[in-house]
Amino acid sequence: MECRFCNILNKNYTYKEIDKPFFENENFFSISSIGSIIEGWTLVVPKKHTFSMKEFYGTKPFEIYMDSFTKLMQNNYGKIIAFEHGTNCKGSLTGCGTDHAHLHIVAFKDSLIDKLYSSDLKWMECKISEIKNIVQNEEYLFYSELNQTNWKDSKGYLAILDIPVSQFFRKLIADYYGKLNESDYKEFKFLANSIATINKITNTYI
Repeated sequence: MECRFCNILNKNYTYKEIDKPFFENENFFSISSIGSIIEGWTLVVPKKHTFSMKEFYGTKPFEIYMDSFTKLMQNNYGKIIAFEHGTNCKGSLTGCGTDHAHLHIVAFKDSLIDKLYSSDLKWMECKISEIKNIVQNEEYLFYSELNQTNWKDSKGYLAILDIPVSQFFRKLIADYYGKLNESDYKEFKFLANSIATINKITNTYI
């Protein structure tokens, strides 16, 4: 199966209105992809093809990228959250058909923490830099509310999965906005929201 994000790196855009990265450096790029239930929904994607983001958390190159990108997002949208559905194998339900690591950075005014703890999953607080050592080879879910100005010092909530879980955070946000029946990004693409995000962000620094 072709990798959508590797195709984007090769300038092969399936969705020409939104696939071109609007922020990038030599290691990572950002897009506002399909399935943006709300405006301000973006992805941070490593240029290296790998299954999850765990090897990048706590590294200097990722810290530098995230400090710049989260500041850009906060300047445009205020409060933002970050989350990842961390998979470790091709075709896992946790990745929901995407076998290339990515971190969601979303403009979200509220908190999902209560929703996390009301789920059946076991959550622990941790520093972002600790994720790799904690999860080892397990699949996981990760969530953080980025109120800090420095990515390195951010903390979050981590759940190690016994079985794969599909679209966990997407469903929580969709339910918050009364769009639970539109949570499947493959069916409901919300391209207008993605285009609005790109236009707003790029107009602030280009």
